[in-house]
Amino acid sequence: MANNKYIEGFEHLTINEVDLAQPKMQEILILNDDYTTADFVVTLLVRVFDKSLSEATNITQHIHHNGNGSCGIYPYDIAELKYSLAKQIIKDNGMPLRLDIRDV
Repeated sequence: MANNKYIEGFEHLTINEVDLAQPKMQEILILNDDYTTADFVVTLLVRVFDKSLSEATNITQHIHHNGNGSCGIYPYDIAELKYSLAKQIIKDNGMPLRLDIRDV
């Protein structure tokens, strides 16, 4: 029994194990097209997906040569937010660029 000067007869119960669920992760992909400029894709990667200029340029080249490329893997809520933001920027700029989001 715990010795507690404030509450007589109070026992401390300690739970040693806590199971924490891993967050659902999602990957966002950019799909190549023949109309969206490389500069637009680089800017999108830098502003929305927090890529450095050299990282964004490398990803853009990968997309051009391979048909698609990953913007990153994020927890579900962050992925959904970045996906929605990117889709709105694409729409606002009249670009045909397509994105895909998938569970990882």
